[in-house]
Amino acid sequence: MDMLGMLEAVRGCLKEELRMDVIANNLANASVPGFKKDRVSFQNLLIQQSMGAQQVNAPVNRNSLVHVAPDLSQGDLRFTGNMLDFAINGMGFFKVMTPNGIRYTRKGNFTVDATGNLITQEGYQVLGKGGTLNVMNKQVEVDDRGRVLVDGSELDQLDIVSFGDGARLVKEGKGLFRKDPGINEEPFPAESAVRQGYLENSNVNIAEEMVKMIHSLRAFESYQRAIKVLEHLDNKVTNEVARLR
Repeated sequence: MDMLGMLEAVRGCLKEELRMDVIANNLANASVPGFKKDRVSFQNLLIQQSMGAQQVNAPVNRNSLVHVAPDLSQGDLRFTGNMLDFAINGMGFFKVMTPNGIRYTRKGNFTVDATGNLITQEGYQVLGKGGTLNVMNKQVEVDDRGRVLVDGSELDQLDIVSFGDGARLVKEGKGLFRKDPGINEEPFPAESAVRQGYLENSNVNIAEEMVKMIHSLRAFESYQRAIKVLEHLDNKVTNEVARLR
């Protein structure tokens, strides 16, 4: 059997399967406020002709040489008129407190709990520079600098932070991100504008993702056909050898 050809075909199937999983997740979250689509990239795998049999027959690891990362580009801002909806125009994230510690989000459809704290839809406390934001169920106004005004008096300022280009953020679901523990860089105050009464749409282009899905599906089917051809040739050679014995 052409082991190198079979290995590359199997890797190709796994690669396209992962790509389709990423695209499907992007499409499923296209309507979620602040959602950031994922991009998947693959390193080129150069197999040397001198590779030993043990290396050629090594298990295929779907996650090897694969990089999936969020695309943090800006989504369009959509007016809602809800005074507890907030969008960041520019780079940066809202800081929220979760049971697992501080996390970061662009999902600004906040609400208020029974004690008057500004929280996310999942119940996580939204943080200001001074900690939690208790707006006491009163009229809340937030200016473009993120200053929180309750009944006209400044209460605090939304703690909106950004990260340098070298920082890697890891998705945790529910619109949350955490900083890669391997990165020492700390977040710094973002210089972005806050828009009250707006939400940021996801940055998923549905038409673009559908085209990618079609291309990936076709590539997957091509790799499957290659596997069947290689299996057929292998069976043919095996039968010929058996007949000559």
